[in-house]
Amino acid sequence: MENVNKYIGIPHYFGESSFKKCDCIGLCRLFYRNHGWSHPIEDGKPVDKDHFSEPSVWRRLYKYCLLNMTQVFYDELSFGDFVIFKIDGDLHTGIYLGYGDLLSMQVPTVYGASTSTIYHRAWWTPFFKYAFRKEGLF
Repeated sequence: MENVNKYIGIPHYFGESSFKKCDCIGLCRLFYRNHGWSHPIEDGKPVDKDHFSEPSVWRRLYKYCLLNMTQVFYDELSFGDFVIFKIDGDLHTGIYLGYGDLLSMQVPTVYGASTSTIYHRAWWTPFFKYAFRKEGLF
């Protein structure tokens, strides 16, 4: 398995996608960018911090994923898959690392205080909603 330590401990800031600060989608963008895929994982329509949790924004993300990736089931997950999970009514994203591990932002997300981390299978799988794979990337 790849050493993913460089992705751990990045502080949460909405709309960012760097090793200095990022949000959950930004963490996924950063991971994919470092693996040769520079898609923004968005549909190009602006999203602000106050409306990020609205169902319409997540429907747009789901449609984007359907158009640009292949949907996979939980039992098909492999390294690099894009995962969407739902906790307490809020949707979150992460990258599946293999062996049940998921790279994601800490939940609940606290702006500027939460950091990126690795969750183990027992914690995140009860909240699993969808997963997608960018074919040919890994």
